[in-house]
Amino acid sequence: MARPHRIALDGLLLALLGASTALPAQDLRAPAADVRYAARRDRAYARLGNDMLVIRSRWATGHVAQPAFEQDPTFYYYTGADRVLGAILILDGKTRRAELFLPHALPAVLGPIGETQPKPNAVKPEAYHADAVADWNAFPRYLERRLRDDPRPTIRVDENLAAGGLAGFTETALDSLGTPGRPRSSWADALRRRWPNVSIVEGAAFAADLRAVKDSVEIAALRRAATNSVAALRAGMSRFAPGRRQRDVEGAVVDACTRNAGDGPSFWPWAMSGPNAVFPTPFTSSVDMHNLDRVMRAGEIARLDVGCQVDHYMGDVGRTVPVSGKFTPDQAEVIDLLVATYRAGLAVLRDGVADSTVIQASLAEARRLRPTMRTALGRRAAAVIAERDSVPYWQIHGIGLDIAERLPSVLRAGMVLDYEPIFAVGGQGFYMEDMILITPTGHEILTKGVPSSAAEIERAMRATGTPTRIAR
Repeated sequence: MARPHRIALDGLLLALLGASTALPAQDLRAPAADVRYAARRDRAYARLGNDMLVIRSRWATGHVAQPAFEQDPTFYYYTGADRVLGAILILDGKTRRAELFLPHALPAVLGPIGETQPKPNAVKPEAYHADAVADWNAFPRYLERRLRDDPRPTIRVDENLAAGGLAGFTETALDSLGTPGRPRSSWADALRRRWPNVSIVEGAAFAADLRAVKDSVEIAALRRAATNSVAALRAGMSRFAPGRRQRDVEGAVVDACTRNAGDGPSFWPWAMSGPNAVFPTPFTSSVDMHNLDRVMRAGEIARLDVGCQVDHYMGDVGRTVPVSGKFTPDQAEVIDLLVATYRAGLAVLRDGVADSTVIQASLAEARRLRPTMRTALGRRAAAVIAERDSVPYWQIHGIGLDIAERLPSVLRAGMVLDYEPIFAVGGQGFYMEDMILITPTGHEILTKGVPSSAAEIERAMRATGTPTRIAR
């Protein structure tokens, strides 16, 4: 899913409409010694040195238009807390401690939702894999003491554009966000105003690097997400036909992710047909209430880009499919060219390789195959793919707690990524995508059983067998 980070809505609507049922209380039980969370913190401390990483939870409820509430990924990664609002976590490299700060109360406008939130004086630190829990207002006092002991650390802020939300209503000493009439600025800016002589930097990339290599529990969840996503992709493929609307396909995908798998889609599916499949047009769906819905026509191709979520971890897989179930001869040649270039990239994908090396291997294969193309569209496609500047959306991105995670430029064993070649030729958009685990000896495709070649895709769309089994 080539998708920019989505900015969540503030989510006051639910409370303002008079929500009457409190959220079920979060299960705060945690094992006495959780080596997995300890290992995550230790990796962070080793990278931080004497510095600190400041991570905020979501500061607003989900909006009723969202399929589900999503916790800040990095906050969840270190705490396992998926329902907490208004919290701050400090990972302190010098003291090697995780300090959690919780608000003593949330805005009254949230009503019963606020009542379900943990109170700082009633939470055991180990429930959130922290060393200490304090009131939110103790956060500046902690930093003041820490800076007296060592005035030179860098404070890295995992700046989350979606986190501002209700911060302006919490009436804390540091707050400068969300207040009516004030310009919105980053939370890092608020910290700089409070401590102008301290090095404070946005640390989103730093935090993303820490999360890039997955542990065994994460990989297991991503395997299930991949399996479910493949089933959802096949469910969507079965709904393509001239005269049908894209919404028909989307509904089949959401049903497969939600009714069968239970956790719902990772993102609202893209079933972008005809001109909608040409990048960057699909991005404009984010400002269209119908998600660019249109009637699909014979002879068109479509981008089917889907994912199912499992235990907070995201799936993401896709293919270019023919609306009528059969490619035209020139479309089929371009699809098979795409597959060949894709596999050339996979051939060099392993631990220690640069992501740019993978993409360049694909582009080199297009240059090699260009003289063999039989159709005019195929020759034009090979020429487009051969030049990096002609395929700006051809990409590799990480996947995990976020649908599109930043990856370091050098790939390492344990990373899970999506290789996503994207290009347009002749007014048509072409694309494919798989979830891939980097292993010590190479790589493993997690989204197994997805048709790739033109002939395979056509056979899959003709098939009318029983529904694919969903992993739970």
